[in-house]
Amino acid sequence: MRLLANGHPAFRRLLVSYENFFLSQVQQTAACNAVHSTQARACKWLLRMNDLVGPEFLLTQEFLAQLMGVRRTSVTGVAGELQKAGMISYSRGRIHLTNLEQLAACACECHHDVRSHYRRMFHSNEEDSPAPAKVRPRREPQLTLRE
Repeated sequence: MRLLANGHPAFRRLLVSYENFFLSQVQQTAACNAVHSTQARACKWLLRMNDLVGPEFLLTQEFLAQLMGVRRTSVTGVAGELQKAGMISYSRGRIHLTNLEQLAACACECHHDVRSHYRRMFHSNEEDSPAPAKVRPRREPQLTLRE
């Protein structure tokens, strides 16, 4: 790969841009983990999965907990609340996102920020996709389901 990058300046610039994007994404995730609620971060990750594979996918609560750096019991509680609110349905590791706009409203702003940064760096027209990126998430909303 190094030989290819050295022989093709455009490819090398693309690799450097991706490296810079990836580093900024890691920094954003570290900051997100430090300041945002488990619920907001779970919604962010679910929206990211929607961007990658669509509204239905296999994802265990255990794996989502590992992605987020929290205990599985935390994810179980959040997933139950999201399901009661009609945002997702899940059973045995299969998740279906049923209300993307509501998920986006409950997610932290990090999902939107990373997508915006990607579009700026790679001159992407990803904003035109039907994904919920057009909905600017509010800061730290909380579900109130126990009323």
